[in-house]
Amino acid sequence: MTVKRPLLRPGDGIKSKDFTEPVKLLQRLLIALKLLPVSEIVDGEFDSNVEKSVRVFQMRNNLTVDGLVGPGTWAEIDRTLGNTTHEDEPDETPDDTPEEKLEEEKPDEEPPPPPEVLRYPVLQKDDGLDYPALSEFVRILQERLKDAGIFPPDEVADGKFGSNTEAAVKRFQQLRNLLADGIVGRETWSALVNGLVQVYDPERPGAGIGNFNLELIIASIPYADVRLFARDTVPLILRSCLENGVTDLGQIAYVLATAEHESHMGKWMEELASGWAYEWRDDLGNFYAGDGPLYKGRGFVQVTGRANYRHWSARLGIDLIGNPVLAAQKDIAAKILVLGMRDGSFTGYSLNDFIEGSYRDFYTARMIINWLDRAAHIAGIAQEYFRVLQ
Repeated sequence: MTVKRPLLRPGDGIKSKDFTEPVKLLQRLLIALKLLPVSEIVDGEFDSNVEKSVRVFQMRNNLTVDGLVGPGTWAEIDRTLGNTTHEDEPDETPDDTPEEKLEEEKPDEEPPPPPEVLRYPVLQKDDGLDYPALSEFVRILQERLKDAGIFPPDEVADGKFGSNTEAAVKRFQQLRNLLADGIVGRETWSALVNGLVQVYDPERPGAGIGNFNLELIIASIPYADVRLFARDTVPLILRSCLENGVTDLGQIAYVLATAEHESHMGKWMEELASGWAYEWRDDLGNFYAGDGPLYKGRGFVQVTGRANYRHWSARLGIDLIGNPVLAAQKDIAAKILVLGMRDGSFTGYSLNDFIEGSYRDFYTARMIINWLDRAAHIAGIAQEYFRVLQ
């Protein structure tokens, strides 16, 4: 039976039953790639699990990370699996036209040069305002947003990344199923220009981290070994908080307290145990031999299990399935820490459930991470951070 390979989108096979068989083929191939568990039901529905797996595959293979399965993604799947012919398709196509046969018989021609990969800076709010050197790139961003229909055609591209531009970026990211953080990184640039890009962190002279006194924060930590690591990690965590809308001082204090308790501010970014205790844990999504040690706890909050690594791969646009050690990199771990606590990704409880304005239940807030384990101890740490943050 021949299964065609059309352009597939999330929702195909659910909303449009005509795509059921192609989506089933896609699901089987994703299982073969170990991006879906072998227990996955091949039902022909392009649901969120399929979309996340597609995005991880695209990220791993430097494709445009849009969750769509077009000719480029189909071809890369075949190449990765070593398929010389399409699964469920005949090796020969009997209805080749004479023109196609002539094309096959042409002598080898010199391959075309590789496409140029454009290079852009990571942009964020106030670029072009506080940092005029970035205004030209902000102007390019605004023009792309106009092309995408996010900005109206008569909107002036002034090269200033203000609140309107930030809101437009977030709308664009939501429409493309990207992390809607308002920061224009590799995935957002790639979607805007519809192609592969390289990005770099631009120089922002004098850029600070809010109005926080870093020396006072670090000096408040009573342990010398923790202070040593905190010099690198506290700025990362504070910046991640501010970039992701966590500005309540009580919430920031509890995020810092959690990082200190769980990892000693980055001293232990990988679980000391081997991880074999997690082998074959269905609740962690460990369906393959070796998943236990491969996906053991890493980061400021010890992300554990294939399912959690897959979740954060899709959410951050980073291949943590193929490269799980990336979860221990402090910049990535800071994003997971802040976003997970902000949104309730770890236990279903979020920062807003316990801490907001004058209401600060630092004790019960422990349920955000690990129910009430060591709750009083961590509450005391948070209270001290809150004191020095003010």
